[in-house]
Amino acid sequence: MSRLKQLASDTAVYGLSSIVGRMLNFLLVPLYTQVFVPGEYGLVGLVYAAFTFLNILFTYGQESSYLKYASGEEGRARVSAVFSTATLSLLGTSVLLGGVFLLVPDLLAWISGLEGGGAGAVPMRLVLYAVGILVLDTLTVVPYAELRLAGRARWFAAGQMASIFVNIGLNLWWVVGLRWGVEAVFAANLAASAVKLIWALPLYARHFRPVFDRALWRDLMAFGLPFVPGGLGYALTERASLFGLEHLLPAGESTAAVGLFNATWKLGVFMMLVTQMFRYAWQPFFLQHARDPDAKPLFARIFTLFHAALVVALLAIAFFAEEIATVHVMGRTLIGKAYLPGLVVVPLALLAYLLQGWYYVFSAGLYIEKQTKYFAHATFAGAAAAVAATFVLVPRYGIVGAGWVNVLGYAVMTAVLYGYAQRAYPVRWDWPKVMGTSGLAALLFGAWTVFPALRATWAEALLLVAFAGGLALLGVVPRGLLGRLRRRPARTVAGSADGAAATKAEGAELAEMAADPATMADDTPPGDDTAPTPPAVPDAR
Repeated sequence: MSRLKQLASDTAVYGLSSIVGRMLNFLLVPLYTQVFVPGEYGLVGLVYAAFTFLNILFTYGQESSYLKYASGEEGRARVSAVFSTATLSLLGTSVLLGGVFLLVPDLLAWISGLEGGGAGAVPMRLVLYAVGILVLDTLTVVPYAELRLAGRARWFAAGQMASIFVNIGLNLWWVVGLRWGVEAVFAANLAASAVKLIWALPLYARHFRPVFDRALWRDLMAFGLPFVPGGLGYALTERASLFGLEHLLPAGESTAAVGLFNATWKLGVFMMLVTQMFRYAWQPFFLQHARDPDAKPLFARIFTLFHAALVVALLAIAFFAEEIATVHVMGRTLIGKAYLPGLVVVPLALLAYLLQGWYYVFSAGLYIEKQTKYFAHATFAGAAAAVAATFVLVPRYGIVGAGWVNVLGYAVMTAVLYGYAQRAYPVRWDWPKVMGTSGLAALLFGAWTVFPALRATWAEALLLVAFAGGLALLGVVPRGLLGRLRRRPARTVAGSADGAAATKAEGAELAEMAADPATMADDTPPGDDTAPTPPAVPDAR
């Protein structure tokens, strides 16, 4: 049981900076929905959706490569050479790609899915902001990876938080105070990216040298590039619905629908935080305990408990979504009234992120058996399903169809990954309890949907209590579990001899984890905190 407590403790520790950062960025949503009409906010969402793809192209797996080749005794001995070679490579390609966008400004409009292009949809100043954000963010990849390897978590988190505070402060000043409009969102993001890079300058002073090792560069490229297609596939799984709304709905309502979908989908950020916190702790946890005699039963038990926690979060957020959205702050609702019809997609957002949580759990087997090539297969399958579903569902059902596109994409991706993982590392998951938990949740949610009387706050609270009682009856949560967790001492990785030894040996595994397409697709700029999901940043999706 101490290992379960260790995982819960690590989840809180690793996820703290991510939670605070994403929650602070979530505060921008009320601001945007009060200031921008859905069409304006839709433009912001489409450009940041394009950033999801462009970040992957600009960085092309070099964070993963750096973590691999700068770790271990050999890597630490030549850290300056790895740091310098990776940085010069990223700098050169960023300048080249940035130059292409400046010479062909309509390219950003095309990638974003915006109609018209040119000055009409994406003004040249916005292209300059976008290029600046992408280049600056790319130049932070190597130093922030070095902070992770060096164990300087506080410096890492401080840099992230400084960037976020600058982003929020400038949004308040420029969007609200000076009324600069949509352009201010990207200008603030550019300034935040600059702050993040400035925070990393001590790393450049310490490790950067004007040295480019060609042989090492070929190794970096050989390791990083194969993960790019998987990252793009994961991003497409997430973002196909947005582009579908822009292209498949009538021209007069398409961008507004994107804005409506964007704003209300963000209420799923609370569920996403649960899955991301778990991921930060889960990946090192299963690597450390993979060879324990009871590893597989332990992993199955964790999945059952994690799924129960996800379902509790899903029901709670779905039940109280309207109350959350209509909370009055300084005389205004949290979400602008023009966006409230979009609340219908919130349960779908929660379900999509629940499936993302399953994806993280099942990924353990492929990491343990070093079969990470199958991540690309899963993400391509999810992308294909999402694209196909977009053409079928979005024209007919609008934003609700877009929500189901994301759910189906995640479902296919997770199912394919599960199949490969079970072949490589079979685990007897406790499906009766998982399905029992899901069935009970579906029954309660169905009743809440059908009977309006159950949508009162007191009734919603009683439904959650009933669900908790059902978990005990199903044997998902033993009655004495919480008491035993409180009595057992925590054992952290950093505080154990086994953990110290494991840290030295896990450079390659850490690099593979960073190259997970789910992680790559989550590397979005400071202005966009929902990209799955998925490197960790703020979201304007």
